[in-house]
Amino acid sequence: MSANTVNPDHCLFAVPKKGRLYEKVTAMLKGAGVEYHREPRLDIAICKDLPMTMVFLPASDISKYVGEGNVDIGVTGIDIVEENCSEVERVMDLGFGACRLCVQAPVASQITDVKDLAGKRIVTSFPTLTKKVL
Repeated sequence: MSANTVNPDHCLFAVPKKGRLYEKVTAMLKGAGVEYHREPRLDIAICKDLPMTMVFLPASDISKYVGEGNVDIGVTGIDIVEENCSEVERVMDLGFGACRLCVQAPVASQITDVKDLAGKRIVTSFPTLTKKVL
């Protein structure tokens, strides 16, 4: 079976396609004996001895795909799940990929409390989480 003909009975498992989470997840899968072959530049791989198809996606999209039912299960950061407001079941913490969101301001601004930022222009990759804090 090629990656172009995904078996509809397979579990679709979303995995980050690059970065630190990709490295940790693929190492975890290898340690668990999950074998698959991923062709270069192809974001899908059929597992060798399991009814599972790996789908490699940007980590920031995985919770959306799971929440919308486009894949069956996935691994991504809880920060991404919360930012996307994805309705997913958090099955397990894997113990890696910790994230710490920080608020930064120029020293010259003399801002010492996040409340001092209310009404100010804020640049962020996490607008939903930022609104919760402010």
